[in-house]
Amino acid sequence: MTTLPKGIVSVVQTAFGAGGRVDMPSIERLVEDAIAAGVDGFLLPVVASEVAWLSRAERDAILGAVSRYIRGRVPIIAGASADTPDECAACARAGLEAGAVASLVAVPQSLYGAPAGIDAFFQEVFRVTPGPVVIQDLQFAGPGMDAGQILRLRERHERFAGIKIETVPAGPKYSEVRSACGAGFWIAGGWAITQMIEALDRGVDAMVPESAMIKLYKRVYHLYQSGRRGEALVLFRRLLPVLAFTNQELATSVAFFKRLLVRKGIFSESRQRMPLPAWDDISGRTSSELIEYYMSLESEAM
Repeated sequence: MTTLPKGIVSVVQTAFGAGGRVDMPSIERLVEDAIAAGVDGFLLPVVASEVAWLSRAERDAILGAVSRYIRGRVPIIAGASADTPDECAACARAGLEAGAVASLVAVPQSLYGAPAGIDAFFQEVFRVTPGPVVIQDLQFAGPGMDAGQILRLRERHERFAGIKIETVPAGPKYSEVRSACGAGFWIAGGWAITQMIEALDRGVDAMVPESAMIKLYKRVYHLYQSGRRGEALVLFRRLLPVLAFTNQELATSVAFFKRLLVRKGIFSESRQRMPLPAWDDISGRTSSELIEYYMSLESEAM
């Protein structure tokens, strides 16, 4: 059985440069910075990588380039979500060829509320997709799959290696799935990073944030795992003003963290392909203030 990474497994954001083309040197700087900060693994390309705005050739090229650059220093989970099981399988094969330890496949949004449809989709996914699969249970404004369905999928498909829970509320669901599926089943949290301490209290194996704030996340994680929960909580609470702004909605999160990466000298530009529906001068000023707040916090905490 594949061992999936525990700790902080970060999403690799996609940098875009001149003409809106993928900027691989910036992505390589991001990866190197995260490794230096102690990241335990990477997940790419996925929702926060703007995968919906990448061509299939671009997503394969990014995954391959990142894998070659990492040289096995930390494990990779390959994003393999797509509209059909055959497309998921093709992305998973590309990931495994690039050295990924597993693939991540999301529940299609159209199937939430139709448990039989989810069962049928993953029956076919596991039939045609090679290697270990992590299911992404992502429903920003809903409960996602229930623990009973997750357990049934676990019992039917031995290559179902874990789940990334991004539903509302996430906390009790972590515990329900852990109780149903057991200690050996990998559970990760993502969008609910604002409840990181609660997630750790509930025994999640990994948190999956973006890659710009790894130093702080790793410090919080280290304090917690060292039995210094109170110190971890105090430090994490100081990060909450940033997360309150970024977790308003996904495009705002992408925009903020790209600006932070430019400020840190990692990305050359803050371009994004994901449409940003609402961002004005005050948004920019607020973002800049929070970026400077974060930079001071990171310097002080380290």
